[in-house]
Amino acid sequence: MPDFDGERPFDNYRVAITDPSHFFGRSNLINTILKSPFQVRILLAGRRLGKTSALRAVEWNLLNPRSNYPRRAFPVLINLQLEQPKDLDNLRYLLIARLREAIERWRQVPLAEIRQMYREFLGKITGGEVTLKFLSQADIKLNFTNPDTEKRLNNDSFRLAFLKTTEELRKLNFQGVCFLIDGAEFIVKQTWANDAWAYLRGLKDTDIAIKSCLGLLLSGYRDLKEYQQRVGSPLLNIAEIEWLAPLSEEDTKKLICDRAEQENIPLNDDKITSIIEWSGCHPYLIQQSLNMIFDSNQQDSRANLIDELLQHHDNDFSAWWNAEKYSGCFSEDERTVYFALTQNPKATLQDLANYTGFSRAKVSEALEVIAGTGVIRPLDDDFYTVGSRLFAEWVKQQ
Repeated sequence: MPDFDGERPFDNYRVAITDPSHFFGRSNLINTILKSPFQVRILLAGRRLGKTSALRAVEWNLLNPRSNYPRRAFPVLINLQLEQPKDLDNLRYLLIARLREAIERWRQVPLAEIRQMYREFLGKITGGEVTLKFLSQADIKLNFTNPDTEKRLNNDSFRLAFLKTTEELRKLNFQGVCFLIDGAEFIVKQTWANDAWAYLRGLKDTDIAIKSCLGLLLSGYRDLKEYQQRVGSPLLNIAEIEWLAPLSEEDTKKLICDRAEQENIPLNDDKITSIIEWSGCHPYLIQQSLNMIFDSNQQDSRANLIDELLQHHDNDFSAWWNAEKYSGCFSEDERTVYFALTQNPKATLQDLANYTGFSRAKVSEALEVIAGTGVIRPLDDDFYTVGSRLFAEWVKQQ
């Protein structure tokens, strides 16, 4: 376990976790993907619920040479919000380029325990010439004199590069590739979105040479979900949909105890229970609550800490609640359903339909999106309950 040196990692736990020793939960999701890494999956969740951290955890688990699963996929994580491909040909180029760069980095990683291996893997830097050299070897004739306009691959060039790369990967004990595509909403907003989804669907449907050694895991939230419902994307129609949820209480307790040990500040059972209750096991709210508690040296009263946390998260909660009606967060219907749940602390879908006057279908749609933000929790027997009391208190004060 790393020693706490006074400076917290991951930008004070505001950005994605990249160290396996700091990551808790998500074991069912990760094991499912490890068992069958060559499927198409969509991971949906709201802001700050840990989509990118989950993709990172999938990445280091797929890289783990001690994996017990017979078919390993080589992971390639691509952030589309960062890359912003210009069209389908450019997207094909980026997939191959990032794949080649990742392989080059992996070749330089010494055999060690997975935490050290993954740290080494992320720390390696490769230049663009790695990709260009490979493409030349693959007899893909491209003019790279103007990289801003020529970073594109047609289908034939993509297939050739992908198949030659999978041959190399088999020598490294990987049976194919799994692209982890973060921020897939970017494609949804492009005029060429249908072309991209249809092309990827074709690779999985009809390309005999590729489909069994290609996996796709795309992350997003309501823009991706609503696009699927509105357009009926060819790719999304064959995808397994996974909704990311808050952590379990057990994993939350492990996270809290680990942080307390790192910072050498003991927390009693009452304090741990309070953190679970106010965070609702939402990973981001847990981490920020712990920061506040540790930095206050626990001298502040509970009321003062809650007020400070409400102020600290005002921008986060305002974005989730979305009174300004921006794209991507709660709609008026979802705000109505959430408010109804605060008035009925444990309610079924039918209870909420009766309370709001909405149809069961409308309530079900709203609950799916609200749960995807991590501020309510589905229970057994079709009941729902408020998750984070902190968010509920913020809503109450609006």
